[in-house]
Amino acid sequence: MSSHTPKRSEENIQRKRRKGATRLSCAECRRLKLRCDRCIPCSSCVKRGTAAICPDGSLTTGQGNRFVLASTQELHEKIHELSSRVRELEDGLRSDHSQLTNDPHPLLSEELLKVKAPLQREPPAARSILNGNVKDEEPNPDVVDAFGSLSISLSGKAKFFGQTANSWLFLQNETSEDDTPDPSQTLLQLQAYLPPQILARASTLTMTPTPPEILQPITFQTLYYYLPPAEIAVRLRNIYYKHAAWMYNPVSEDMFNYEVWSQFYGPNSGLSADYPLVSHRLSVMFMVLAIGSLVDTSLSPYNVDAEKYHQLAKAALFQDSFLDAPTINAVQALFLMTYYLFLSDRHGSSTGTRWAIMGLAVKLSQTIGLHRDSGRWKGVELEESQRRRQLFWELFTYDSWQCFTFARPPSFALPHIDCKMPYANIDSAEDQIFHAWKHRFVSECMNLLHDQAFGAKTPTYATVLQLDRKLRAFPVPSVLQVIGFGSSEPMSTGMPESLMLTLQRHIVLAIREMNLLYLHRSFFARAISDHPKDPLGSPYGTSVIAAYRSAGSLVALMRNLHTQLQDLSQRLWFLWTHMFSCAIILGSIVTRCPSMSLAPSALLQLDSACELFSKAASGFRANKVLKIMLDLQNRAHECLDEFRRGSAARLDSMNDNDELAILGGKTRLVKKEPGSPQLFERSPNSHNPVVPLPLSPSAGTQVDSNLVEYLSSFQTQRQPQSASSVNSYSDPEISPVSMYGLTSLPGSTNGFHSEPSNYQPMTPSSHSMISTSDSSFHHHRQHNSVANDPGMPSFPSYFPVYDYGSSTNSNSYAPIMESPIPAHAQRRSSSGSPEQNLMHTVWHDFVTSNGYVPN
Repeated sequence: MSSHTPKRSEENIQRKRRKGATRLSCAECRRLKLRCDRCIPCSSCVKRGTAAICPDGSLTTGQGNRFVLASTQELHEKIHELSSRVRELEDGLRSDHSQLTNDPHPLLSEELLKVKAPLQREPPAARSILNGNVKDEEPNPDVVDAFGSLSISLSGKAKFFGQTANSWLFLQNETSEDDTPDPSQTLLQLQAYLPPQILARASTLTMTPTPPEILQPITFQTLYYYLPPAEIAVRLRNIYYKHAAWMYNPVSEDMFNYEVWSQFYGPNSGLSADYPLVSHRLSVMFMVLAIGSLVDTSLSPYNVDAEKYHQLAKAALFQDSFLDAPTINAVQALFLMTYYLFLSDRHGSSTGTRWAIMGLAVKLSQTIGLHRDSGRWKGVELEESQRRRQLFWELFTYDSWQCFTFARPPSFALPHIDCKMPYANIDSAEDQIFHAWKHRFVSECMNLLHDQAFGAKTPTYATVLQLDRKLRAFPVPSVLQVIGFGSSEPMSTGMPESLMLTLQRHIVLAIREMNLLYLHRSFFARAISDHPKDPLGSPYGTSVIAAYRSAGSLVALMRNLHTQLQDLSQRLWFLWTHMFSCAIILGSIVTRCPSMSLAPSALLQLDSACELFSKAASGFRANKVLKIMLDLQNRAHECLDEFRRGSAARLDSMNDNDELAILGGKTRLVKKEPGSPQLFERSPNSHNPVVPLPLSPSAGTQVDSNLVEYLSSFQTQRQPQSASSVNSYSDPEISPVSMYGLTSLPGSTNGFHSEPSNYQPMTPSSHSMISTSDSSFHHHRQHNSVANDPGMPSFPSYFPVYDYGSSTNSNSYAPIMESPIPAHAQRRSSSGSPEQNLMHTVWHDFVTSNGYVPN
């Protein structure tokens, strides 16, 4: 017998099997000792996903080869060939990339290099646990200590605003209880219009049936009596849909007329039986009258009639308990109550009520299933489905924007929602194009911000930059673009230039700039505090440009709106609150970094903001905020004047009550004590002298790669001039908030040159367009020397106020890019030990050296 037996192939085995012989179990079933039905392929192989190798092939045993076919030698060879090819490409990429930069290429990260390793039986996470390599979560050096403001009074009352909340709300948290407006004054005024029974019912949310001996019920006829005459009701209804429903429209005008108006003012109107549905509709009727009175410019601002209708609406809704059996009209009434408080709460004292009522509306909407699309159920009419969709997406939008204002978690989660958007086809409903854009922007863009930027886990700077790009990439239809801003140009839209469209255009730009401002403001404060000599050269220099750009855009936007709609814009107090944040951004640039080339234009914008805010502050009793802004303006002028005189300007010092600390959402615990003095005293400290920006290359200043990428992303609006020419910005179509001199970039060979004699404070303008395009801007001249350096990237000589995107089609909603954040972008590019880079120490260093305390 020969010692060597040749290996028999599968063909030999098949040929030697006798004709008609019973087939044995397949090779894989024999290996695993499974029952085989002897079919080809057998059921066991089909279930296990190995039908391709049945009956003669089998999988090999052994670690690391679970998915390698033993009967396919070509597969082994192909894997080896591909692995070798991957190694060659990695070596070539590493060699070429090392000639450009010392940073590793994102495709050569440790995780991606493991692609050549064989598959393991356990996933990486499980292997780490088995090997005992579990590591505790390490603090990220690229996060900011900005968890928000928690206010706790001696009486036990508490209120929290997150790190991205409106700075106006932070000031409310700083206010003592003695400064809070007394609601009893409004109640005394209402007693002259409404009986005590109605006021008592309006202040009592009925959760269970109330015995009549405890609270006397109010008949439907009593409430019906307080409806105004038809001519007044028609006027207030029309004003509501013209001046208020442009932003939120939970009940369409057609549905309101058909369902609510006809119930009380139609030809067949009359007293009906007392049942909850009619009471809920009456509540909606009163709320439309209340909001209409509030935004009626022929009436005094925040008039008593509006509050009277508001109390009547609550009394009608709270007649019976609606929690266990809610109606769509009840949800609409609650939404309108929240919207009313949103428009009327100029003191900020009813934020808790507004938040709670909206939360109740959200929960009741889920009770009646608004988050699920009713078109899936048979028997539901198309009009009813459209009505439910419209109400839900208005709730979703308002909840998202309210949570953004308060920096609190949203109430809805998209994985639990399949309700279709009511205006999916924009072309067929041009009058609803704003609402269609609004719903898409919130669901596709704001939702990401809530999860990735405004959550409990502070985002890394790479995440912030990624979200910044996503915000700017979201398209805006041409009909919703403010003419003269960014790349927007006059064009024929086929729609009348109505008051509603004007307001919608401005809020589209405002909400996007607000998101960018609050996204970057903590990192802006970090750059200003860590690198006062060269904030643009810091790892967070991009946030300095972004925050400055957004703040200036909002100032110009509000001036443009105020010029066109002065009376109505002064009643939209919520837009003016963001002017406070803009003023802090612009003022901090001047007071902390007067040597920056952005400082003169920032001061002009600060002058514009203060001058504009002073016109509207008295309307919503914001004199305290105005005083802070004016103090900041005076300090900014002093700092820039000292710098221009060549004196060693002292950097503005700050303490824990400084406005920039409030702006950044610094982690603060405020203990309120009635009548107590200020807890913090002035403690000024000196700083190193300021040197002019930009620094010369010999100083070793480097332009951060994030800033280079950010600046190069702007669309060039005008051809840059030669290096020897002087950039003179006098074009009235160019908004001054976007005029950045190229010398603001670190690495320029020339220092900052200013002409103090040519600088003039901004004066009020009467132009109908962007009034901040003042002629004084052509006095701000800077030499462009960057273009001389062939090694420097080419940047436009001026950046647009806002880039609406390349898309102009009204129905062109491109999906937001979901590209992963490069691994190298996750690391901070500054030097120093991790302990020195921890962001929770930044605010302590930042706020211990200033003595400004807002009064």
